[in-house]
Amino acid sequence: MLFRLSLAAALAATALPATACSVVQGYRIPSTLELTQRADAIVLARVEGGVAARPSARDERLTLALILSLKGQSLPLRITMPGWLEAGPAKATRSDPAELAQANPDAFSGACNRYIFAKGMTLLLFLTKRDGEWQAISAPFARTAEDVPSLDARWVKAVREYVAIAALPEAARRARLVARRDLLRSKGDADSRAIAADMDRELAGPRKPLREPLPPMP
Repeated sequence: MLFRLSLAAALAATALPATACSVVQGYRIPSTLELTQRADAIVLARVEGGVAARPSARDERLTLALILSLKGQSLPLRITMPGWLEAGPAKATRSDPAELAQANPDAFSGACNRYIFAKGMTLLLFLTKRDGEWQAISAPFARTAEDVPSLDARWVKAVREYVAIAALPEAARRARLVARRDLLRSKGDADSRAIAADMDRELAGPRKPLREPLPPMP
């Protein structure tokens, strides 16, 4: 699923927090390793411009300046993605710099994805190339548009680890994941320990579906 939101649903979500999107039965929130494998490119980009969120808003796009590529080559210096700049009561929630598993709280506000950002934010984006154009990947309730406080933030370090693992042949990935987890766990700093704990979650297997499939008809 590409990052394409209904503006009507998004703006309704700001006024009606109880409003929620619906995911298909059997949908699983992709893990960081799964997002990394799916992406053709992963970048850090700074929000430079866009339209302020307002009740009359329609499909709008943010403009971001490329800062750094963690994966991929031949990337444009400017990237666009659907979204709005914070304005009035529609404020962007900053991502928790210590979090590695849960998506930004704004992803749970009604539209399944985060859609309001602040000018100057640095976002870590997973991109795919379709029909010659780069587009931001999105999946409901996934960490596909987290902001980071610096280029060496915990989330950036974690994604770098998964980029290196995803580059290996599939048969070698699990062994590398175990080895990196054990090495990081042996280190004393909080970031290494947190990334090791996230790797434990990866090793535990796919997440449970948000909605279990219905039982077969008798």
